[in-house]
Amino acid sequence: MANLQVVILLIAVYFKLGAGKGTILDFGVSVAQQKEIVNVHNAVREQLKNGTFPGQPKGINFLKMQYDSRLAEAAQEIANTTVFAHVTVPDDRFYVGQNLFLLYSTGAGTGIGNWTQAILSWVSEHKTYTYGKCCSGGSLHYTQVVWATTQYIGCGFTYFKTSEKFAFNYYYVCNYGPGGNMVGSYPYETES
Repeated sequence: MANLQVVILLIAVYFKLGAGKGTILDFGVSVAQQKEIVNVHNAVREQLKNGTFPGQPKGINFLKMQYDSRLAEAAQEIANTTVFAHVTVPDDRFYVGQNLFLLYSTGAGTGIGNWTQAILSWVSEHKTYTYGKCCSGGSLHYTQVVWATTQYIGCGFTYFKTSEKFAFNYYYVCNYGPGGNMVGSYPYETES
């Protein structure tokens, strides 16, 4: 039942934002937010490496995440469309993975993105993930965050308004390189 509710919500979000009719009120990722993004990703990966992440096996081969300006530029372009949809990002260096997050409300907020909240929402999908070969649909954001061979991340953010009931939208986009979620592969190696 919960999965059906999520699907209905995503369909509603798609139709709400599909036309890209948002008026941008603020956008961009500050240097402090870039550090926050990298630190939160690395903290989750470090927990897995140390065997302290709940419900998941200890991992051994995680690369440290670094912020990447090319991935960030592409992510910001996507966020500025105000269309909540995955976009293929060409990059001559590697395949690019992508996570999206949208938070919306009826009232105006600060317009400042809460990156920890967005990332931890992706990470919370670990509750539906059983370690194994990729890919299961309900946990793809989580597996991208913890994909061991992903080393680079770049993100974009847009705060925008629409004419809908939930008019004020915080839209987060992160691009990952090399992207994860490769069919038939494990997100990370374990000791056994």
